[in-house]
Amino acid sequence: MILKKRSLSCFPVQFFAVLMGISGLTIVYAKAYHILNFSSIWYLILLGINTILFFVIFTIYLLKWIKYPQKIKEELNHPIKSSFVPAISISFLLLSIAYYDYAPSVSVTFWFIGAPLHLYFTLRTIKFWMMHEKLNINHINPAWFIPVVGNLLVPVVGIDVLPIWVSIFYFSIGLFFWIMLFVIVMYRMIFHNPMASKLVPTLFILIAPPAVGFISYFRITFGSIDMMSMFLYSVAFAILFLMFAKLKVFINAKFFISWWAYTFPLAAISIASILMYMTYPNHFNHVVSILLISLTTAVVALVFYKTIIGIKEEKLCIEEEE
Repeated sequence: MILKKRSLSCFPVQFFAVLMGISGLTIVYAKAYHILNFSSIWYLILLGINTILFFVIFTIYLLKWIKYPQKIKEELNHPIKSSFVPAISISFLLLSIAYYDYAPSVSVTFWFIGAPLHLYFTLRTIKFWMMHEKLNINHINPAWFIPVVGNLLVPVVGIDVLPIWVSIFYFSIGLFFWIMLFVIVMYRMIFHNPMASKLVPTLFILIAPPAVGFISYFRITFGSIDMMSMFLYSVAFAILFLMFAKLKVFINAKFFISWWAYTFPLAAISIASILMYMTYPNHFNHVVSILLISLTTAVVALVFYKTIIGIKEEKLCIEEEE
């Protein structure tokens, strides 16, 4: 048996999904503090952890870029890993949202880095999909939503930073490509080979586009709950119920770094539910919000624990088998 040793060159871009999950939970507790009267201590602790992890992961990946540029190029041109590269700019955008109520100047700084960077990654990724000669239907998976649907995060802070047409521009990109990719992903899952086991957790990403779309639309329309927002919210819940129906598949799945795909989508639908409660403060919406916050917290804690164990056992940051 050949033992695989950890190496900086094998530090995967998928680690930015960790930041997405922790950032999502931080924003959940920020909203829970402001709307549900949770203690601010949990939000501030998570914000501190989120910030430290961001700089640690970003620095490590930057060192990899400096020392092993060829490895970065391979990820950029990989049919699956390339979709996780925009998680870098999404991390900036999520930190911007997390800091918005606590330190607006810090928030806006992160936003002005993340928004144009994400547009670049979006255009680059779409160009890659259109020009790559070796892509086939089995390469597509829900992680392909990351580059395009990340645009839906831009209006959350952007609506207060630049003219509204900028937010509408990003919202339109995210919504249009979500619908288009959703059709392709469903076709691939129904009529072609099952996804590799390490990609099964990415099915949870299907929840994120309508949930984030709801949050983005809510901000652009200054808190409107209308047919469009209810459509997005309802679709997010329908997909969540579908994931619950497949719960046995997820429970029996072997741990991979892709488990972090469970976290951000759950955080997104939790935030959407808290916003629903803010607009319609009834008992039902309150219970739904509390249940989803509890579920998201438990899942993030479990996946974080599994990740620490994986690092200790040297199962992460090793050469992957294709």
